[in-house]
Amino acid sequence: MTEWARDPGTDGAGNWFRFFVGPRPEDSAGEPAFPPLDDVGATITDTLRAQLPAAELFYVSANLTDLASHAATTLTDYRLHPEDLPAPVGFLVYEHPPVAGTANARHDAVSVVSWGPGRGGLWVQAWGTVPDPEPPAVEVGRRLARLPRDYALSQMRKAAALNLPVPTPDNKPASHDDTVDQGARHILATFLRNAERAPIPPSFAPPHGYEWCGLIPMLFTEMKGWPSSLAEGTSAVDIDAQIVLQRTILTTWLLLGQTLVRSERTRAPRAARRRVERYDPALDTAVRLVDLRRARTTPADRSQGDVGAGTREYHHSWVVRGHWRNQYYPSRQDHRPVWIADHFAGPEDKPLIGGERVNVLRR
Repeated sequence: MTEWARDPGTDGAGNWFRFFVGPRPEDSAGEPAFPPLDDVGATITDTLRAQLPAAELFYVSANLTDLASHAATTLTDYRLHPEDLPAPVGFLVYEHPPVAGTANARHDAVSVVSWGPGRGGLWVQAWGTVPDPEPPAVEVGRRLARLPRDYALSQMRKAAALNLPVPTPDNKPASHDDTVDQGARHILATFLRNAERAPIPPSFAPPHGYEWCGLIPMLFTEMKGWPSSLAEGTSAVDIDAQIVLQRTILTTWLLLGQTLVRSERTRAPRAARRRVERYDPALDTAVRLVDLRRARTTPADRSQGDVGAGTREYHHSWVVRGHWRNQYYPSRQDHRPVWIADHFAGPEDKPLIGGERVNVLRR
């Protein structure tokens, strides 16, 4: 991805963002991260070119990914602090996508997050893998990129002039070939404006295999980000999914700073290290693998002797479900959410409320 960000050619990030994002997307109107005279696509490219080589690498296990997804559903609005980040500049890969519904026709759900300093506080970039099999738009785009530019533009303008609808079960042409032709012409018309402002990227999807899914400028003064992620016509359902993704990312950062998570620093395989070193010896090939520690029987901030201590005498033990607790930190004179994992509470020698659950099947 660093190589792609630095590539000045038509398949590099600069041309990719000029083609797909452009200088001034409608969604960027009024966004404080981009003043009116900014070239948005160029600004994002310059940011990635600086941040990707400097990013600390993280890999989040499936167990920790699931916990972050679950805990995010009960995380209240929270003022993000710079010290909440596991690294000032980072690149984090989830073992599986943490939130469904963050995909569109050109990429799978978000599974990679990169971040670093930006205007207003923090810029978070979301990435998804290109689906397999690849969508028709990718194949059409690659074919167009192989044509002379003027000829490709003329074909796209002809398709746009027809103003054909997207093939659906209600307006589907009679034959399969006609359906394919109508779909291809619709794709041609869709990307006409993109092709008029920049050459068509030969790979159409980034050659490293990850699709850029959007930018979320997160201010350190509020939770609100940029739910539309530079996409036009975003539905309410998609916006809700993006907000859930933002909360899941924030939850992941908070969990990485707690003792319930264990971190192991490891190096990439030798073949991968040699490949990276040949490209740029300055790039760090170490990765922090993060996973959950073994479950505790008591919360991390309480000793076994403290359970059930006090003036009240308990006659049962019970299960406390995972939840957030707002803990005050005098060092920054503010509260920070701390996740309290599932644990047993009450005297160990007393019966568990409800006992063990047994399912009985009767005829």
